[in-house]
Amino acid sequence: MNTSYLARGLMFGTILISACTLMHIYVFWRAASLPFVDRHISRKILIRAGVIMWAIFLFGRVIGHGGTGVLAGTLEFLGMNWMAVLFLTFIPLLAIDLVTLFGFLIPKLSASLRGWAFLVGVVLSLIAIFQGLRPPVVEKYEVSLPGLPDAMDGTVLVALSDMHLGSQLGERWLAARIAQVKA
Repeated sequence: MNTSYLARGLMFGTILISACTLMHIYVFWRAASLPFVDRHISRKILIRAGVIMWAIFLFGRVIGHGGTGVLAGTLEFLGMNWMAVLFLTFIPLLAIDLVTLFGFLIPKLSASLRGWAFLVGVVLSLIAIFQGLRPPVVEKYEVSLPGLPDAMDGTVLVALSDMHLGSQLGERWLAARIAQVKA
């Protein structure tokens, strides 16, 4: 295998793990500032949950990515889905923090706005998980091309994109998608 390819993969993995580590710290820090979380969840439990979720992501990325077997597949599935949930929660929280200048602009309303942002992240995550588990949609378009030779009239083109094939979506999933398109 090409060493520059391996180096790029290692560099990407390092950047991804670093970015997700920072997102973990930020999301759990902001979650700790929510009045509901502060009243009902101890800091120790919140920190432990953050470390466990970070470890699931890390092991999913390191062991699961490119690994084989049930353990690797499960770790990658959990880790990558957690990364998506984390990202979809991070974005609304950061947006509220930027708008409120991290609570300095409207201090009395900031915690409530962060709570709503956290809820938006959870709702977006649930929608994304639901969408990710259902089969993709097949859309049909009829295109007229002036000057197309008669022999090509009725030609059917199929384009599949953004498939994310790998250890999670493998040959069986692709075969099901091909059957779905053929149907």
